[in-house]
Amino acid sequence: MPAPASIPTALSPSAPAARSREFKVVAGVALIALAVLLAWSNSFKGPFVLDDGPAIVDNVSIREWGTAFSPPNHGETVTGRPLVNLSFAVNRRLAGKEPRAADALEREGLDKVFGYHVVNLAIHLGAALVLFGLVRRTLAGPALREKFGAVALPLAFFTALLWAVHPLQTGAVTYIAQRAESLCALFYLLTLWCLVRGAEAANTTQAWRWLAPGVVACGCGMASKEVMVSAPLVALLFDRAFLAGGFGEAWRRRRMFYGALMLSWGLLVGLVWHSGNRGGTAGFHLNDPMGVPITPWTYLLRQCEAIVHYLRLSVWPDALVSDYGFDVIGDATRVWPQGLLLLALLGATLWALWRRPAWGFLGMWFFAILAPSSSFIPVITETAAEHRMYLPLVAVVATAVLGTYVLARRLGGAGLATAACAGLGVALAFGAVTHRRNLDYASGPGLWRDAAKKRPGNARAHQELALALAREPGRTEEALAEFREAIRLVPDYPTAFNNYGEALTNAGRLPEALEAYGRALQLKPDLPEAWLGRGNALANLGRLAEALPCFKQASDLKPALIAATHNYARALDGLGQTNEALAVFEKLVREHPDYADARFNLANLLGNHGRPADAITHYRIVLQVRPGDQGVAVNLGLALFLAGRKAEAIAQLEAVLRADPGNADLRAKIENIRASGP
Repeated sequence: MPAPASIPTALSPSAPAARSREFKVVAGVALIALAVLLAWSNSFKGPFVLDDGPAIVDNVSIREWGTAFSPPNHGETVTGRPLVNLSFAVNRRLAGKEPRAADALEREGLDKVFGYHVVNLAIHLGAALVLFGLVRRTLAGPALREKFGAVALPLAFFTALLWAVHPLQTGAVTYIAQRAESLCALFYLLTLWCLVRGAEAANTTQAWRWLAPGVVACGCGMASKEVMVSAPLVALLFDRAFLAGGFGEAWRRRRMFYGALMLSWGLLVGLVWHSGNRGGTAGFHLNDPMGVPITPWTYLLRQCEAIVHYLRLSVWPDALVSDYGFDVIGDATRVWPQGLLLLALLGATLWALWRRPAWGFLGMWFFAILAPSSSFIPVITETAAEHRMYLPLVAVVATAVLGTYVLARRLGGAGLATAACAGLGVALAFGAVTHRRNLDYASGPGLWRDAAKKRPGNARAHQELALALAREPGRTEEALAEFREAIRLVPDYPTAFNNYGEALTNAGRLPEALEAYGRALQLKPDLPEAWLGRGNALANLGRLAEALPCFKQASDLKPALIAATHNYARALDGLGQTNEALAVFEKLVREHPDYADARFNLANLLGNHGRPADAITHYRIVLQVRPGDQGVAVNLGLALFLAGRKAEAIAQLEAVLRADPGNADLRAKIENIRASGP
């Protein structure tokens, strides 16, 4: 009689081992999460900085759900990246920011920035945990099990931990607009993680329960940032190196999966085409902000310098910089050592792909992910940027961790213990530097001052520091000095001249402002902001006839610059061209119904020209947007009186008076209305 089959119990040898492994995984997850929270614990109150303005603060598309998938198309961080734009729309709604007037820049809403930081950090932590799982399963997989399987968990832990707390990551985590980088990285890692889980499945049906989400993750990555373009090929390389053992076998087993991944390229191509090469800021045949042509060759030479600098920062992350400017390199002799080093690394990567696929994959990961932004395709807004190392840093950290383990193993237990202690020490050091780096993001002026100090030849850092200072009360002279320094460094910098002119206008130095605007337009005649600024300066000098064509030119060049159209209408009104002004105001309000300034001025114009009933309608709409605006409330009361609705007018004005009982002028208006006829 055969013996009965044994029934697994809690005492079976495999059960305690499984529970122990699960406990270690949970402990690893908890420690990584704790380390990330501690490193970024001081980042949550940092304001909007750098490109957060155009990507979030001034981004009208995130104010309505219907436009959240249609980001602005002028080269903002969200251009061509609808999923990132949608995430900001969700953040805005969760923060309690209802759709508001297009002219309200939300500078006063910085208390709402906390939620944006929370989501950024959550995305980063999610990416770190997916990396932890991906590395652990890869090291325990068929290709590396014999060499690393027994220590897969600690090696994965140190890889994810060091990557997660590395100071280089602040550029993609603390800087809110660069959520594009971290969100894309999360989907990139999820694509590979789903591939691994699918390869582990027992049958095709179970495999597709993982592979299908991997395809979705790849598509989401394509809608987040262009670096996702390499994901289908990197996934195939990963399969060949760690799962299937060869390209042919990988394709035979999962060709439908790779076909679906490659179809996601169509989505990316459509987004790039629709964005017009990211609003004309990326692609070939571009000019830098001074009108100097940027060629693939001069951009490539700049990347030789930049990539080697990134590698140095990966090992020794000192002197991190938020902005490297927009300069390129025209002389190859300036960067030949860096170029030779990168060629050697690329050559070693190609050799390793053939002879040592696992190590070769790490090298290809680094080069493939950097290639879209750091090769020969110019990106004029940033010729170098630390946030580009967010995902490529995985290769550097993994190489360091695995290489250290291989060397330490030769020294036995003492060597392994020493390596583990060293890993924890490096993680603590990285976390401390990250925590310190977050302080630089505590204010716009502070961040730009840090960039200008570390790279004093960066004209953009000086002019952006000037802009940040100009927004703060009492710092006008500091701002003007920084503008002058930017212009000294780059005499042909039209943006700096334009912003210098705006600061001079705000300071009341109008003749100097006109000179600055004139120089900006001499350098770049199609700069709409300079035409608008020149028109404003002329209008402030009382020269409306000269200001009028400036506003018209600005509006024609950039219809989205609605302040130019608004000021054009005001100038028409000031010159007595009432009918023309009414037509422009009415068209502007139809096209931008939440633009409160235009609607308010339209209401004033209607009230002043015998149409108080029409004015009342517009005043009421403005008050829905600006419920506490006493000027609008008073004008509404006066319009009610002019429309013959005396009782309503008195009630409206008395409501305003209750909120401002010391307003003698308003009290006199009410008495005069009471004393008027029926």
